[in-house]
Amino acid sequence: MLKKGIYEHVINQITKQHIHEIEQQGMVCMRQNIDEAESPQILANYFGKVIRQKLEEIENQEDRVNLINNILKEAGVIDEIQIAEPSKLLTEVMSRQQALLQAESRIQTIRPISGFRVSNLFTGGSSLLPLGEEIRREIASANEINFIVSFLKVSGVRILLDDLLKFCQKEGNRLRIITTTYCGATQAKAIEQLAALPNTEIRISYNTDIERLHAKSYIFVRNSGMNTAYIGSSNLSKSAQTEGLEWNIRVTSVENPHIIKTALATFEMYWNSSNFEDFRLGGIEKFNKEIHRNIFRDTSNEVIYRHFTLLPHQKQILDKLRVEREELKNFKNLVVAATGTGKTVISAFDYKEFRRIHSRSRILFTAHREEILRQSLNTYRSVLGDANFGTLWVGNCRPQDESEYENLFVSISMLNSRFEDFFEKLGADFYDYIVIDEAHHSQAESYRKLFAHFVPQLLIGLTATPERMDGRDLRPDFGGRISAEIRLPQALQAGLLTPFQYLCVTDSTDLSDDALWNGQKYNIERLADKLCSKERAGYIVEALHKYLANEYMCRALCFCVNKRHADFMAEQLSLYGFNAQSLTSDTPSDKRKQLAKELREGAIHYLCVVDIFNEGVDIPEVDTVLFLRPTESLTIFLQQLGRGLRLSVGKTELTVLDFVAQSNRKYDFASRFRALMLNPEKNIVKQIKDGFTLLPSGCSIVMEKKARQYILDNIQSAIYNKNRIIREINSYPNIPTISQFLENNGQDIRTLYHSNNCWTSLKRAAGRIAYKDDVITKRLEKGMANLLHHNTASFLHFIELFIDGSKQYLDTKNYKYALMLYYALFQDRLDKTGFASIYEALELIHKGMYSYFRQEISEIISYLLAHLQLKTMPLGEDVLPGLELYGCYTREEIFTLVGRQTEARKMQGSVTGVFNLSEHNATLLFVTLNKSDKDFSPSTQYNDYLINEHYFHWQSQNTDSHQNNGGQRYTKQADTQNKIILFVREEKKDGYGNTCPFHCFGLVEYMSSHDDFPMNITWKLQQPAMAQYVKAI
Repeated sequence: MLKKGIYEHVINQITKQHIHEIEQQGMVCMRQNIDEAESPQILANYFGKVIRQKLEEIENQEDRVNLINNILKEAGVIDEIQIAEPSKLLTEVMSRQQALLQAESRIQTIRPISGFRVSNLFTGGSSLLPLGEEIRREIASANEINFIVSFLKVSGVRILLDDLLKFCQKEGNRLRIITTTYCGATQAKAIEQLAALPNTEIRISYNTDIERLHAKSYIFVRNSGMNTAYIGSSNLSKSAQTEGLEWNIRVTSVENPHIIKTALATFEMYWNSSNFEDFRLGGIEKFNKEIHRNIFRDTSNEVIYRHFTLLPHQKQILDKLRVEREELKNFKNLVVAATGTGKTVISAFDYKEFRRIHSRSRILFTAHREEILRQSLNTYRSVLGDANFGTLWVGNCRPQDESEYENLFVSISMLNSRFEDFFEKLGADFYDYIVIDEAHHSQAESYRKLFAHFVPQLLIGLTATPERMDGRDLRPDFGGRISAEIRLPQALQAGLLTPFQYLCVTDSTDLSDDALWNGQKYNIERLADKLCSKERAGYIVEALHKYLANEYMCRALCFCVNKRHADFMAEQLSLYGFNAQSLTSDTPSDKRKQLAKELREGAIHYLCVVDIFNEGVDIPEVDTVLFLRPTESLTIFLQQLGRGLRLSVGKTELTVLDFVAQSNRKYDFASRFRALMLNPEKNIVKQIKDGFTLLPSGCSIVMEKKARQYILDNIQSAIYNKNRIIREINSYPNIPTISQFLENNGQDIRTLYHSNNCWTSLKRAAGRIAYKDDVITKRLEKGMANLLHHNTASFLHFIELFIDGSKQYLDTKNYKYALMLYYALFQDRLDKTGFASIYEALELIHKGMYSYFRQEISEIISYLLAHLQLKTMPLGEDVLPGLELYGCYTREEIFTLVGRQTEARKMQGSVTGVFNLSEHNATLLFVTLNKSDKDFSPSTQYNDYLINEHYFHWQSQNTDSHQNNGGQRYTKQADTQNKIILFVREEKKDGYGNTCPFHCFGLVEYMSSHDDFPMNITWKLQQPAMAQYVKAI
């Protein structure tokens, strides 16, 4: 009989009967569909349990084997896989010489006592089998060993050293170790002893400001595939390996293949990450320096030139800047990123590329403070690899001769004081590349002379706070737009910011009344009337007592609606015994600096401020943020949150208390939570209900029950369904363009194209335009959505020319683009649509009766061009012309470009993940990284994955082996010169329910492989992978 509780059972006939019986008693049994990607594993586990019970009932071994063979035969499994020797297990393959030696010496191969099939748990002192002894036996039988531990001690290394030496001396064996300098716990002698072993490599994480490597794992790989791993709490120390109360689970590839697969894949990603440095590069000297720094937290002013590598989110910014300049011709770029995410590093790499092309280029770098200028100059010197690059002009530092003016890092005060007698005399184009750090200050009069006089080839503004307290807009000085932004989740995932614990606290204040709302935001004074409540202040204080570790010793920024509210909250907090002050634009400059200093030093614990605090004022020590008001602007919300995310010694997390009231239906909760997710396209309601599974590492969002309901109710009422969009369209006196509508409403373009809607049909539904329905309009209404994913500027410009009336689309060289556009708009081959040619169909767009659709296509293309994120480019000379590296395509579009889909033949139905183009001597690989409909699939998660930006792990079809033609198509690529092209997508469906297109990763080269049926292959990418796919390790 079934009991009340949680299950994950396949429903067999017995279970079905039990369900019927318990439902008769008034209970409810919930069912869900078996996930397609997980189905093989679920059914195999079910079958394994059932068949094991049956085999236990059979006494004769031969009968057991006959049963298995009959089942395999019935399933159509080839004869070679049927059991041949009923009572035997293959235990080893060895050379004849080794067999003779073993027979003569009577010494058998050392094997783990636990065997290779069953997983087990080691529980330290109480375990019958000592962990250290079993690991020694594992070493003896392995071909490759991978250790990942937080620290290494001589006492632990000593136990295993002789065994590791024997292992490392065997030809072909390999030992790899990943460790850290965290807390100075790893001992130099332990590192030296291990590094001295042959065939051994060690990689170390020296970046331990926020230590993220707590993993302890010992992985043993064998050529036979009988792999094992120990995962648990034991570092490589004597106590951990012997008498310590450590728990470690030992898993085998026979019983837990998905865990072994995950462990190996994760180790490879760590090993190939730039965060882990080869010990041999700096040797023991660098190691000792880093250990000393971690123990004593050295704060000397000694200049240390670091080795910088671009993190994925920084690479995305550079990709975006390239598009801004090459496609949009915008050479004045504003980059927005939270303090601490590497804005200066980005500008240094950007300048490095600019300097590569313009070798004699000159740079002017301006900032407010000497400290920033010194740090920035050191960053540029490190990135450029030139310790003599650039000159400081600030304080007592100044150029000594004419050549030193060419690459100048100057304070804005110095630039102003010497403008008339020096800078004004330089030509307007003297500096080719100008950087304005802390660009939020650029609206001040002190910057006007710089903007008025100099005309560089490139102008870069860097800021964490584009929204100023005085409301003045930075964008007109930088091409009228923000060129690129770093998303907070990416920086958090990379460990550049402090993880947050975000708590949504119920606020009983009712803010839903439309009378409180004014246009796109709350009326400030009316909102303050509601929020300046002593009762509400009492709720806030209760939350401080409940959620903060020490509410009397924190460093909190409290964001308020206006000056009155800030003063009120500071007064109320003080009455409750907290050390609180308010800071507003009325606060004198000296007092503002003093309050910031006191918060930094812990002399005050709560600083009540309005909007974004002081733009440019940085207090890394802030460990608590209170949102005491609803913030309509997503930009300001992220800036406020960013105030607390700076890394600081001893700070492990940022606590955020967001007081959630019943908000106006026009208030947007969804966008702020999406902005904190690694994948913002996922269904936000599902994330809230599931508990936010897609946050950066170490981050969490917890909602009180009533606050959660307020948020869900708000999101449900604010969803941009067809009726909501129609209402919004009708709120405009003049019909907006697509870009205007999306910018004003903060929505994704796909919102407009849900359920076969399009912008034209929505405008008609709103009563703003009129047109007659016919077969063509129905196709066009459906077809507009097929344009939205395109990111290749060449195709978008082709459509742009076509819409403008150019006849270039008739050129033979543009035929494939014309065919792609035809299929996007009309969706079927010619004999189905009834046109004589694709050109006849496309020409209809220029007829008056379809002018609204022509206008919509034009607006879509303008929007897509303005939002391009990276530059695409041809794959190579004579490599499937039309396909572009990093281009985004549906499978059908790819087949169009390679000639398999024509005007007379449409590719239909599901196409396998491998497609051979014999006429091009090419093979197309289609990969979906997350094969499950869920966010996580344990059995398929590491079938296909990016190892790093240069290498990709791929699992072949189940029929491929190293011995057959399918597998040799890959392994013999160098001989056949087969062009293998990889296409990748994250998911099958996006957050809007659309089938996801693929990104072209370009040509790949075979590197290595193992296993058969299927094969596991490592490809080398000819060009680096797109930054959005590269995970920060």
